[in-house]
Amino acid sequence: MKVALGIIGIGLSVLVMLQSIVFDGVDSLIQEEVLYAGSVGVLVAFLIFVASAFSFRLPLVGGVIFAISGFLAFSISAIFPDMAFWGSTSLILGTLAGFSGWKERVASRGVRND
Repeated sequence: MKVALGIIGIGLSVLVMLQSIVFDGVDSLIQEEVLYAGSVGVLVAFLIFVASAFSFRLPLVGGVIFAISGFLAFSISAIFPDMAFWGSTSLILGTLAGFSGWKERVASRGVRND
């Protein structure tokens, strides 16, 4: 499951990056807001990529970074409405990575659930 989370997260980061940087034809009144939202979108894509890399070895850390990127994506969803979808997808991946890390930690301690 960790490998699947990493691969899905890397693909998601590419999609978020493309969505954040491909935007032109902006009016001068809202140009500053769009530039800010685009830079936060690039940061979200970078955080998703880093979380995907961490989910291979340290899924709990990857889950926390996925959650941070999800909340950042929700913060700019007023300007880019589809960032709410990417944020919720990031939160879902963070939850799955957290469960994967928790399961790995419980199995390494030798605790059995009967």
